[in-house]
Amino acid sequence: MDKGFESSPEFKAMIKKSARDRYIYSVKRIADWEEAWSLKLNDGFVTTSDKEGNLSMPIWPFKEYAMKCIGDEWEDCKTQKIHLNTLLEEILTNLSEEGTYVVVFKVPEDPEFARVSADDFKNNLLYECS
Repeated sequence: MDKGFESSPEFKAMIKKSARDRYIYSVKRIADWEEAWSLKLNDGFVTTSDKEGNLSMPIWPFKEYAMKCIGDEWEDCKTQKIHLNTLLEEILTNLSEEGTYVVVFKVPEDPEFARVSADDFKNNLLYECS
């Protein structure tokens, strides 16, 4: 992605799409580019929790989308690239064991987001890669 990506029609269109559309887009893009992005704080990836205390790790298809969410609670974070194999074989496996969900392509302007189990996300990615 180039530096002008945030001003591109694709970027502007995707941040306005529904949570479901952003999820489908993310699965395709992560499979195509063989990488995902998240946010790191100190030694670990950030997580967010819902009212019931369920933890989720946010994932984005491109760095620029992740950067858009730095601020407020995540102001001291840095973007972190995750190679597809690491995501599938390590991160999603660990999240599944911990009962942690995945929030896919959260955008600050939209309170709606796709939250899925790590197993479902992994299965969707594996299907898209096949």
